[in-house]
Amino acid sequence: MNTFLFTLIAATALTASPGQDLSGKWHGHLNLGMNRMRIAFNISGGQAPTATLDSPDQGALGLKGEVSHLSGDSVSLKFPNIGAAYKARLSNDSLKGTFSQGMINIPLDMARGDFDLKRPQTPLPPFPYSTEEITITNPDFPDVSLAGTLTLPEETTDSTPVVVFISGSGQQNRDEEMFGHKPFAVIADALARQGIASFRYDDRGTAGSTGNAKDVSVESDISDASAVFDAIRNMKRFGKTGLLGHSEGGRIAFRLAADGKSRPDFIIGIGTPAMRGDSILADQNMALLGKSGMPREWTENYVRSMLGIYAALIEGNREKATDMAKKELERTASNPPEHQLAKNLVRIAELDNKWLSQFISDSPADDIAASTCPALAIFGELDTQVLPVNASEMRRLNPGVEVRLFPGLNHLMQHASTGTIAEYGEIEETISPEVISTLIHFIEAQKQK
Repeated sequence: MNTFLFTLIAATALTASPGQDLSGKWHGHLNLGMNRMRIAFNISGGQAPTATLDSPDQGALGLKGEVSHLSGDSVSLKFPNIGAAYKARLSNDSLKGTFSQGMINIPLDMARGDFDLKRPQTPLPPFPYSTEEITITNPDFPDVSLAGTLTLPEETTDSTPVVVFISGSGQQNRDEEMFGHKPFAVIADALARQGIASFRYDDRGTAGSTGNAKDVSVESDISDASAVFDAIRNMKRFGKTGLLGHSEGGRIAFRLAADGKSRPDFIIGIGTPAMRGDSILADQNMALLGKSGMPREWTENYVRSMLGIYAALIEGNREKATDMAKKELERTASNPPEHQLAKNLVRIAELDNKWLSQFISDSPADDIAASTCPALAIFGELDTQVLPVNASEMRRLNPGVEVRLFPGLNHLMQHASTGTIAEYGEIEETISPEVISTLIHFIEAQKQK
């Protein structure tokens, strides 16, 4: 569960006066009182200017917008699907303007370029290992070709273990890149330096992989991972062949370990859900809204309503779900802040998303219980996306799984203060060295079995 779910519809850019001077990337900080939120705009000029918005502290990248005006010294942008707008004029090579969302207007100054992100763990050449670019076709979806990188230790033999990486929810590239972090690249680098090969791939319809990202579902993610795993194992170039999944990727690893066909030699889950999808989302919202300072009564009302809406959607009764959401809108009409939460319930009820429809009713319990290969499950004590209660559930479902709960770590396995998503981009560490050492120790132990 790497990112929030956003209700987004691609917006068509309006024609605007052709101006090239303001094209490019701009970045700034929204002052929200006790917190600051990073915002970036990507403006492309030409006859039909376009713009996107990045909110890295929320994990939202590439939100499509409309350019209603673009000249050499001023710009006006709209992002109707999140109810936001930005108007500014150029002053001393900076944009001086106002960001608006709903009834809120906040001054927002923007500087040219991107944020200066420090990511000291990101691997840089020269590398003491080699890589091969490989594309794998999913036989069940002939239009889906999954492009990835095979990382090979300097001395690779037919006894070298290899690990296939599976990313979390949402379409991500082979490095599972988010907030400027590249966790899969960092792990692949560390493994290769210890004599362990790995393969990481771009998700369907992302970066170098083909296929329609809009058609992605829980089952299609499982199918793609299975196709990749089978292809790497069938190369017969390696020894033990395992799976490493983050978040939903860990859930998929347990599915493949239990299905009787893939038969990985070992699996590793990082922040893996062990509870049904609707419960995961309910716990996530309780944790994040609670840490945001939302009154507990509002949070409990919201989560209770959300679970009711999910139950109706699982039944296939969208009309019932929509009716429940609208009743919450009416109930909260006199309380604007809580009313904003209720608006999100309407979006949830009306959202037609294959992945979400399957995820809310998907339970990993049977697959976890049925897995018999060596398995390691790692959790962060500060995880607010897949809460630590999943570690206890994992132990209950399958006592044979080695479960490790790391204090002070969040969902990305970074050392954190609160564990909230807003911290991910602010933290320079990509992944805890203790976690990397644990992964290596576990994989090396499999060589002896």
